[in-house]
Amino acid sequence: MLVKNNMESFVMDNLDKVLANFTDCCRCEQCRKDIIVLALNHLPPKYTNSDIGDVYTRLDSYWGQEDAEIIQEIAKAAAIVTKHPRHDVSQIKK
Repeated sequence: MLVKNNMESFVMDNLDKVLANFTDCCRCEQCRKDIIVLALNHLPPKYTNSDIGDVYTRLDSYWGQEDAEIIQEIAKAAAIVTKHPRHDVSQIKK
């Protein structure tokens, strides 16, 4: 049985849209992962174990206040990671 946290997909689906507003935020793999993890730690999980559950949680996300909360948490996480990046400068691709 596959158990999935749809909140992970919701955050990743919105990440680039939010980062477009953070021109000074690094987009290296480490910083992107840090933003995703930080945002997910401040959002409620949305676990599903069926295709119909997946559809319901996605519809609920798009119709409710949840989408705004996801974007807000990604923005907060991006601001924190911008101020305190954990990447090695030699690993950044330009």
